[in-house]
Amino acid sequence: MLLVCPACMSYGPPVRSPGYGAPGRIRQGQLELGGAVAHPGRPGSGGPFIGYGVRDWASVEVGADFSFRQWALGYLGGRFTYAPRRDRKLHGALDGKLGVGGGVGGRFYCPDSPCADTRGWTERAALGGYVGGGAGYHFSFFALYARGRLQATAAEGLPSTLFGSLHGGMQFRIARHVDIFASGGLFGLHNREGREISPYWDVGLSVYFDVARRKQRPAARSPFRMSF
Repeated sequence: MLLVCPACMSYGPPVRSPGYGAPGRIRQGQLELGGAVAHPGRPGSGGPFIGYGVRDWASVEVGADFSFRQWALGYLGGRFTYAPRRDRKLHGALDGKLGVGGGVGGRFYCPDSPCADTRGWTERAALGGYVGGGAGYHFSFFALYARGRLQATAAEGLPSTLFGSLHGGMQFRIARHVDIFASGGLFGLHNREGREISPYWDVGLSVYFDVARRKQRPAARSPFRMSF
C-alpha cells in the first residue's frame, strides 16, 4: 500500500529566534547579560544569553533558545563589530556574527494521517548553525538598526531546514548600562517539503557592566607652540 501525505510539512528548529538589537553595544572587558523573545514560535520563542567583550571589535556569546513543546537548544557564537567612533554621541556601527548550536526539537506535521511520526520533540536530536549581520546608527540614548540572518538546521528524522529573517527596529538606553530593543520584519523557512514566510517581531533587554579594566586610548598630543 502506498501512503501519500500531501499536507505534511516538517522542519528542524532554528538555533536562534530573537535578534540582538543595535550593533556596537559592548566593549573589551564588559560582560553582557540579556534575554529576548520572538515570534514565530507558538506561543513564542527565545531565551537568555551571555556575552563577553574579548576586544572592542570581538565578543563571544553563549545562550539558549526555547519554544514551548517545540524545541530547546543551546548555542555558542562570535560577534565582530566595526564602530570606530563609538565614543561620540552620534555614530554608526556594523557587526557580523556566526555560531553553532545543538539540542532537541523539530516536528513532523502530518495531521490525521497514518504516516504521522509519533516521536515527540524531545526525542529528536538537532544541530545547526547561523550567520548574520547588522547595521545601526546611535543617537545618544537611542539607536535605529536593521538585521538579517540565515540559519541551517537538521533534526533527527526530519529534512534539513533553511531559515532566513530580515527586520529593523529601535533600541533605547534606559540607564547607563541597560538597553531595551524591539524590531519587526519577515521570517521564512524552506526545505524540500515546502516554504513559508510570516511576520516577525522580537523584544529584548540587555544589561552590561565592566568586569575587567580596559586600556584607555592615549589623548591626542597638542602641537608644540612657542610664545614670546
